[in-house]
Amino acid sequence: MSTGDSAGLITDIHRSSVVDGPGIRTTVFLKGCPLSCPWCHNPETQLPHRELGYKPSLCIGCGRCVEVCPESALTLSGKLAVPDRERCVGCLACTTVCPVDALFIYGRQVRVDVVMREVLKDRPYYETSGGGVTVSGGEPMLQADFALALLAACRHAGVHTCLDTAGVGSMADFTRSLEWVDLYLFDYKATDPELHQRLTGVALDAIRRTLDLLLEAGARVLLRCPLIPGINDSDGHLQAIARMSRRPGIEGVDLLPWHSMGQAKYGFLGRRMSCALPQANTSDTQKAHYREVIMKEGGRGVHLV
Repeated sequence: MSTGDSAGLITDIHRSSVVDGPGIRTTVFLKGCPLSCPWCHNPETQLPHRELGYKPSLCIGCGRCVEVCPESALTLSGKLAVPDRERCVGCLACTTVCPVDALFIYGRQVRVDVVMREVLKDRPYYETSGGGVTVSGGEPMLQADFALALLAACRHAGVHTCLDTAGVGSMADFTRSLEWVDLYLFDYKATDPELHQRLTGVALDAIRRTLDLLLEAGARVLLRCPLIPGINDSDGHLQAIARMSRRPGIEGVDLLPWHSMGQAKYGFLGRRMSCALPQANTSDTQKAHYREVIMKEGGRGVHLV
C-alpha cells in the first residue's frame, strides 16, 4: 500500500495518551462521523469539513476579524467579537488575523508522512510501555484510504496499531483493515435496536455485522461501552455487554462512565447538545451497580475506565 502521499483531515495528534489502547499511545483524531451520539465529547470531529472555533474568553475585542470578514458575519459587542454562524461561509479568514487565537480552525489536511514524523518521536515510549498509535475520530473509516495508509505506515515502522471505530463503513474497507490493525477498539453504545437508532441515527444491525466480520476473521477486539445514566445504562444493556464479553475474539470490555468533559466544545462551535444530559459525573454508587450487574451475568475482562 502506498502511504506517504495519502492525505486526510484531522483535528488533533494527541501524544502520551493512556486511555486509547494499551501502553502510552499517540492518538490521531480524524474528522467526520455518521453517528449523532448526544453525549459525544469530541463534537469537533463530527462534521467532515473544517469548522470555525471561537473562545470568547480569549477575545480582546481588537476588531481585526470584523474588518476581514467578507460576509459581515462578525460584529463587535462591547469588548467581544460575536460570530453570526448563519452568515458564515467558512472562509476562515478571521482565523488568520486573530492575534490571540480566540478564533481558530477545527480541522487540518495532513499527509501520512507528516503524521509519521510526529508519531515516531514517541517510539521510546511505545517500546517501554507496550504502546503505539491509535487512529480515532469521529469515525476514521469515513476516511478509510487515509486511515489505512496511516495504519500501514505504522506497521511498516514496527509500531503497534489500534483502530478506534464505531463499526460504520464498508465491509470491504474493514476487510482491508485486518492486515494493518493489531487491536480494534470497538464502540458498543446500545443493545436495543430502536434505542440505538434513536440515539445515534444509525442502525445497529450494520454495526453488528461489522463486529461479526472482524471476530470471524480472527481480529483482536476490545469493546468500549459508554454508559450515560438514564440514557443507555439499563440493566438489560449491561447484561448484554457481559454476554458479549464472552465471545471468542473479545479481549475485554472497557466501560466508559459519563463525564462532562468536552461539553464546552459545543459552545466553541456555536452548537447546543442534542438532548439534556446528566449534570454530574457517574457516581461511585452507579459504578458499583454496573459492576454488580456485569459480574452476576458472568462478564469477562470488564473494566471501568
